[in-house]
Amino acid sequence: MARKWVGQAAMGCVCILLGMVMTAQFRNVQQVGGSVSLRRTQELSVQLEKLRADNTALQGKLDTLRTQINEYQNAGTTAELAETMRQDLQNARMEAGLLEMTGPGIMLTLDLMYIVDAAGTQQPFQQVLDEDLLSIVNELNASGAEAVSINGERLVATSEIRNAGKFININTHSYSVPFVVQAIGVPKTLEAGLNLAGGVLDSLRPYYDIFVAQQEEVVIPPYGAEIHFRYARPVNEAKP
Repeated sequence: MARKWVGQAAMGCVCILLGMVMTAQFRNVQQVGGSVSLRRTQELSVQLEKLRADNTALQGKLDTLRTQINEYQNAGTTAELAETMRQDLQNARMEAGLLEMTGPGIMLTLDLMYIVDAAGTQQPFQQVLDEDLLSIVNELNASGAEAVSINGERLVATSEIRNAGKFININTHSYSVPFVVQAIGVPKTLEAGLNLAGGVLDSLRPYYDIFVAQQEEVVIPPYGAEIHFRYARPVNEAKP
């Protein structure tokens, strides 16, 4: 009788343990699944906003080109044609980053995080690297930024961001912390892109002090140097 009771008790304990293990596994799967689902939802939300912005921009460009065609066709005087060409030049300079731009956007400040060493002296946890700034700029561009600057340096196709000792060179000029990144675009979309779960700021915040703020008006300066083409030329240009 005693053996029977002991066997039943042992079986009961085993069932209880199995139930606890299954419950813990179920909760763990729920938590992991919820985290992955949230991250995926954030990524899809940013991608959707980016596609909507791209679609709007392309539609606007199409409308602009149609308007230009009509203006060229209807330009009855030299003055009208000259004004149309002047506006085209203005648009080209704007797209090349040669004009000061303003609009809504964000401002991000990246500074060193300090720790106290064994001697009681404050030391930077880590120096800012060029790849950190590049990751931020890439994410802003992917989120629809129309103009970007770092410490007042307008970024264009030929801009470099590279380590130079304790400094970082941007457009051949050397800068150190703090780095202030400004971007023009949809503020909500730009900030959401930076704050994606597991994204660029998630990977940088353990090492730096980072502050992001949406701005009603951001001013981006023009590219300060001249752009020269010595070897590149349009494909349809006739060879000499």
